[in-house]
Amino acid sequence: MLVKVILAALPLLVSLGKCDLWGQENAGMSSVLHIAHSVTTSKTGFPQFLYMYRVLDGAKSAASAQALTGNISLENYSSNFSEVLWLLAYWEGECPANDQSLEGASFLWSDILKNPSRSVSQLRVDLHFPHPLPMTGCVGFVFGGGPLVQGEVTMSADLSLTYEPSSSTRNTVIDLSGEYCFGQDWGCQNATTEDDMVFGVPIVMPAGHLVELFGDISDSTFDGTPNFGPLPTGNAWGALNDFYLLPGGCGKFGENLNSQGFPNPVLLSTLYSWLPDNALHLESVPLEYKIPGGKTGKATLQKRVERIPAPVTVNSGDCMVVIYGRKGDGATDNETQVKAVLTP
Repeated sequence: MLVKVILAALPLLVSLGKCDLWGQENAGMSSVLHIAHSVTTSKTGFPQFLYMYRVLDGAKSAASAQALTGNISLENYSSNFSEVLWLLAYWEGECPANDQSLEGASFLWSDILKNPSRSVSQLRVDLHFPHPLPMTGCVGFVFGGGPLVQGEVTMSADLSLTYEPSSSTRNTVIDLSGEYCFGQDWGCQNATTEDDMVFGVPIVMPAGHLVELFGDISDSTFDGTPNFGPLPTGNAWGALNDFYLLPGGCGKFGENLNSQGFPNPVLLSTLYSWLPDNALHLESVPLEYKIPGGKTGKATLQKRVERIPAPVTVNSGDCMVVIYGRKGDGATDNETQVKAVLTP
């Protein structure tokens, strides 16, 4: 999000809608939790909404998530920039009555939607986990966002979570998400006004076997108003989104951090020179928007990420590097909401 909000540690002043619901369970081994919510708001400041579900025996039950399918959407009723972050969380031990901070939660999934114009931004969610994700019977569906400056939006989700009881799921979900702004000198986790600069985010990994990358990417312009940087011009603009695994550590990527722990911008050629010869290129998600003649460059480029490679051995201290780059000019907000699944 442009004004970065870490939902795992939100302050209590963030407005929060909450509802306790009992999940639906089928007679077979696998059950489906149907999650459907829609909120219309003109409130700025990233209002957050939390809906709690209790399935099986609540937080005391071990379970595994097998699939998440459905649709999410963000409708703008004005031409102002908006965005929303979607999350699935679970709690262990006790199911909280009102965990506004989400400090005790673990996260299964997150997606991001952005919308810089009067329209509907939507994304199909169709994720299947051949190596099931750990969860409990205390599930929270969270979404936060809306208009950044002004306007009214509707945030809607209609999702089905397939799960089953499990006492043996020891798989781990690692968060690889981040957000970086281009074409303006503020916002996001870091920002740059230089068109040829990129960001390389290092994430130190635990030991295991990497078996899946999943989530989504949303690389968007702003709305063309003076509230943000300018719209792209020319024939096209685009984005680079790459994932590398570096055996043995983060090297210069780990040294190129500012006082807040976020990477400084560097030239793409410099960043590539930091990659060791044994770096493993796991995934590449290039995005491009060709600007129609006589039109502006305003657009959102969004893509689902679901990569299931042959298991890759990861040693403790190996480094995942997520690269954020941009082609063209103007201002864009580039965000990755991708997670990695590790098996023992």
